[in-house]
Order: sequence, then C-alpha cells, then structure tokens
Amino acid sequence: MTNQEPITELNEQKQLRWYGHVQRMPADPLTRKVAGSKVGSKRIVGRPDKTMNQRVEELALRRGKLVKVELKTMMQDRRM
Repeated sequence: MTNQEPITELNEQKQLRWYGHVQRMPADPLTRKVAGSKVGSKRIVGRPDKTMNQRVEELALRRGKLVKVELKTMMQDRRM
C-alpha cells in the first residue's frame, strides 16, 4: 500500500517524545508540576481513564522497557 506509518504509531511516538521533554525539565516549571500531579476527584465523563504517566508506562511496556528505572533513564536520552 503506502510507506506511511500508522497514525497510532505516530501518536504514540509524539506522546513519548513530549513526556521525555517534560521529564528533562527542571522540577520548578509549572508544566512539570502539572504533568506529575495527581487529582483526587473522580474522572469526568468523556475524559481519558488513564493519566499521562499510566499511558507512558503502558507504551514503554509494549515497546520492551519493563522497569520504571529503565524508563526514567531512557527519558534522559533525547535521541530515543
């Protein structure tokens, strides 16, 4: 057919790239604080049922990065 990547694969790559960008930020910026925060209320209808951290861990597991420590190490490398 075509030589294009499936849109889901492209979306997952963008999510992992953004997550790595946020993880490399200093701990002070609001973006990093919000990305790592947990909300105590129930999920509103229509919102994702997983947090960004849960989604990234799921993507990493699917790609063979099984340990959280390995995921954090991977996020420090901009080339991945």
